[in-house]
Amino acid sequence: MSRKTVVVLLWIAIYIPQVLFADENLPARIISLAPSLTHEIYELGAQSMLVGVTVFRPECAGSKEIVGNLTQLNYEKILALAPDLILMSKDSNTQRDVAMLKALGMHVEVFDACEDLDCICAEFISLATLIGRQNRAQKIVGEVKAEVAGIRQSLSGRKTLSIFWQISENPLISATDATFAGDFIRLAGCSNIFGEMLNRYPRVNIETVIRLNPEVIIIVSPMASFSEDVSSLWQNFQEIDAVRDGRIYQVPADAVCRPTPAMFLKGFKTVVKTLYPGVL
Repeated sequence: MSRKTVVVLLWIAIYIPQVLFADENLPARIISLAPSLTHEIYELGAQSMLVGVTVFRPECAGSKEIVGNLTQLNYEKILALAPDLILMSKDSNTQRDVAMLKALGMHVEVFDACEDLDCICAEFISLATLIGRQNRAQKIVGEVKAEVAGIRQSLSGRKTLSIFWQISENPLISATDATFAGDFIRLAGCSNIFGEMLNRYPRVNIETVIRLNPEVIIIVSPMASFSEDVSSLWQNFQEIDAVRDGRIYQVPADAVCRPTPAMFLKGFKTVVKTLYPGVL
């Protein structure tokens, strides 16, 4: 037997079984306890694996079994669904619930709370690897990053705008650079007037907003704490450039508050269209 034949036979012996049985260790029954992870399961085309979700879920998961909410889980129902993988995140789920499910013998994977595009894409690929959707995830991430880069290129040379990003009116809450709202602003080539504060979602006051004088105010809506006319708070402060120039905008929370690659791209486009009409 020639050496070449031996090498070929060894290759067949080693790699063919890996191909044939590659899916043996993939989960067949998944419970997602974080809304963003549920959304990512659908983006990866793996919804057939999903058997349970929380009450806070995207509309596409409306037919899936409900196993509780973010603060109160139904452990009995979770066990009855016999999942072989439970997905949780640090920003949606408590350490107590993570510990309890692990103590019950569940296979639990906990994902980071991402606040920028790079982290969102890395966690998306990590999830995809767990469920055998690496190729699809890499394709999605590549397309998202390429489109973001293209949009940034189209913004080259545009005027840098100072922005106040308002999340809530009462109390008045903003977002720093260490959030994906801050990442939208940075990628658009603009500056966040509260970007360097330590608390990621700081409480601020009107007097400071007046002093920092943003050129644009972006208000995320709807939020339960908002009045019906969410821009009415600012109309008496004509000394603010954004108010005087009529540059107070509302953006829908669903477009800018979901940390998945596809939704980040949608949110970035929403922000760019708001800041620079006609660019997209």
